[in-house]
Amino acid sequence: MDQWLNIGVEGFATWPTKETKVSFGGHELLLRPATKDTEQSIHINLIGISDREALTLANRFLSVLSWCDGQGLKNLYGWSGNPVPVSVPKKTRALGSSCAFPFNRDVEANPKALLALALYREGRSIDSTPFEFLSYFKILNIFWKDKFEKVNGLRINPLVEGIRTALPKITSEEATRRISKLRSLNQDPADYLYQSGRCAIAHAHSDPIVDPDDVADLHRLSEDMWIVRTIAEQLIEEELNVRRTLF
Repeated sequence: MDQWLNIGVEGFATWPTKETKVSFGGHELLLRPATKDTEQSIHINLIGISDREALTLANRFLSVLSWCDGQGLKNLYGWSGNPVPVSVPKKTRALGSSCAFPFNRDVEANPKALLALALYREGRSIDSTPFEFLSYFKILNIFWKDKFEKVNGLRINPLVEGIRTALPKITSEEATRRISKLRSLNQDPADYLYQSGRCAIAHAHSDPIVDPDDVADLHRLSEDMWIVRTIAEQLIEEELNVRRTLF
């Protein structure tokens, strides 16, 4: 007996403007666009898959779309049990953006790629500058250990050193402009991003500390975000070989 899971979706990444079926992770996902009364939505028939597995699959799908389009997508969740797909009542108006939806992707086989895409979508979707910054930094942490160690008698942090090696590869205009600005202030960009970004957000015991009410802190992190997001995107594309197209 058919039993459908109905999931609302919020965001502005590419979405079909008409009801569309796609194959993903060995299952068929039915996508519906938003209307004046309903959200854009994903519907999965729970035959051979549990609620939890289906919700995870939906998240994986949204992470691929978020990555391909560089936009946030939130799983609004929903309910299951209907014998037919049921559209999700409207929460916000976020209409589909594409009549053609040439989707031909599947769940990434590499667990690191799955985690990186999940963190990327989290960063693009979350309504918090500090936590968006931290999401991208966690992608960097997939590749480089965040623990000081001694190498040839020197105390180093592989995460900081990884950032340092990635900086010369950056071509983004916004990111390179911020790197130049930091250097003009006699800041080592890699050390600065770690201490005044990652550590300042994660801790609240001693300086530097990010105050989420302080607009100066938020503005600074917004500028720094260009660098860490660019490095995260380069790592996903070049090291994990995750392409940035729907097909």
